[in-house]
Amino acid sequence: MLNLVIWAIRAFYLLSSLAIFAVRLIPALGVRFLVYGARTRNPARGSEDRKSRKQNQPSVGVKFLDYVATFTVPHSWFTHFYVLSIACSLACLFTFHQYAGTTESQDMDIPAFCSMLMLVQGCRRLVECLVLTQPSKSRMWIGHYAIGMAYYMATNIAIWVEHLHVNLIQPRRPDLDRNQGSILWTSKTLICTIIFFWASDRQNLYHRYLSSLKKYTLPEKHAFRWIVAPHYTAEWLIYLSLAFLDAPPSQQQQQNHHHNLQQYHYNQKPATTSINWTLFCALVFVTVNLGVTAAGTKEWLRTKFPDRAWEIIKRWRMIPFVY
Repeated sequence: MLNLVIWAIRAFYLLSSLAIFAVRLIPALGVRFLVYGARTRNPARGSEDRKSRKQNQPSVGVKFLDYVATFTVPHSWFTHFYVLSIACSLACLFTFHQYAGTTESQDMDIPAFCSMLMLVQGCRRLVECLVLTQPSKSRMWIGHYAIGMAYYMATNIAIWVEHLHVNLIQPRRPDLDRNQGSILWTSKTLICTIIFFWASDRQNLYHRYLSSLKKYTLPEKHAFRWIVAPHYTAEWLIYLSLAFLDAPPSQQQQQNHHHNLQQYHYNQKPATTSINWTLFCALVFVTVNLGVTAAGTKEWLRTKFPDRAWEIIKRWRMIPFVY
């Protein structure tokens, strides 16, 4: 059953990523479903659209797409993502940690810690949305809203599900395990945690800077000098750190424990896989979703500030030296 949940969550991330790619590659879809807020107000494009409508009667397909695009929600509803994420983090910590408390294994310490980090992320982003976001009448397509809500629900479950799956299908380790010190105290955990909090601090800095700008001013300070959307870069780093930090125990190692329990007496730490592949799929979704948005932002900035176009062209969209 849990294996089915794992693959369903992975499928959601990957299929959603493919859908975003498809919408990006098809102009008729991208112009209706990807852009929102200030980026929808492209004077040149608006003039071309008006001329086109005067010369050609819209087809049934175009009318249908226009109709679907009218289903929008206020952009301020972004706060709902973080309210849901906080609620899911608390629910997962309460529900799954109750189960973890009944086991003699320390393997569940990692997802509990990652769930706490996800809770911190949700709380910070909620406060930023409430305090830093400037009032706006902009709207977003309801599909964005639905995928965003599903993403935060799925990600909070993804933190736990692989650990629960391994813990259920393999024999539990004896209570000697609890006396060997927490598996949280490793160099990998320390590095990932530092990256998580450093990226969170940077993202907060970039959000505070953006909120201080006059409307539609070109960002010029901090990492914005080299990257179009460094706040997206920080978000990417946050989920990258969680994907590596939340790596579940190795199933092969668990099987070895079953055949040779006396190895626990030698104070060996349980082996883990290198990465949580379900959260890696979430990282793929974050990369595609924010990458496409960053590309649209770069195009919009070039149109909005034609006198600074060459400077904008030299900026990376999201990931330095890569994209």
